[in-house]
Amino acid sequence: MASTSESIQSIARTQEERILLTQIAQKAETCREKCYLTYTKFLDMHETALADRLLRSLGERGVFWGGYEQAERRILFFVPDWMDAVPTEGEDCPITAIRCLRSKNDALTHRDYLGSLMGLGLRRDGIGDILVSDHGADILVLKDIAPYLLMNYSQAGRKHIQTQEISLADLVMPDEKITMLRDTVASMRLDAVTASLFRLSRAKAADAIRAGKVFVNQQECIRTDKEIAPHDRITLRGTGRGEVEEILGESKKGRIVLSLKRFG
Repeated sequence: MASTSESIQSIARTQEERILLTQIAQKAETCREKCYLTYTKFLDMHETALADRLLRSLGERGVFWGGYEQAERRILFFVPDWMDAVPTEGEDCPITAIRCLRSKNDALTHRDYLGSLMGLGLRRDGIGDILVSDHGADILVLKDIAPYLLMNYSQAGRKHIQTQEISLADLVMPDEKITMLRDTVASMRLDAVTASLFRLSRAKAADAIRAGKVFVNQQECIRTDKEIAPHDRITLRGTGRGEVEEILGESKKGRIVLSLKRFG
């Protein structure tokens, strides 16, 4: 098994990634040697993929969780043997939620909420998913920044909001806008399906995959030839998410006919 430094050097492509992976390795070591719960801040999908590769390389065990089951931004927990599971409530849980209530006449987007949070001087890794719905938004945050938000967060996108802390059990999942698409592909390879789903050339889709920008079922995939199946979800970082709903058959030219969903 490779040493920690060797594993980090083989996985990281930038100095920022090396720093992140070093911090993760240190948290794993602290948990193992001192037998108490350790965890990171919120990781995005690319950082989660890097962390997962490091864990597998080192033979370490960790748990990714972001406050609810399908969270995209997640914290990596290292759980000591004496604990049964990641604490999802109570004092030991590092995640809480802030509910932002807006006027019914005001329209606010994910970008409005995120931009205003950054305007308060917060770091992105202190903030998890932002769940925008009819009432406003439920925002997952590290528990230690919640008091600051409750005191100072009163405006998003130039609109007034009211904030309150809520239980993770009370999170409201947004109703996603779905656009149905129908297209044909030469094969069920990831590059072909990604190109169809996001209206790209196959070459650009392949470049995005090799650059680590494409995720299948929340797992980073850099294989352009990965076989995609119905109900697989594909995320193109910075662009959006979609799903293969169904294979409808073959066209007269022998191409595969797909029913696709685009979210958002």
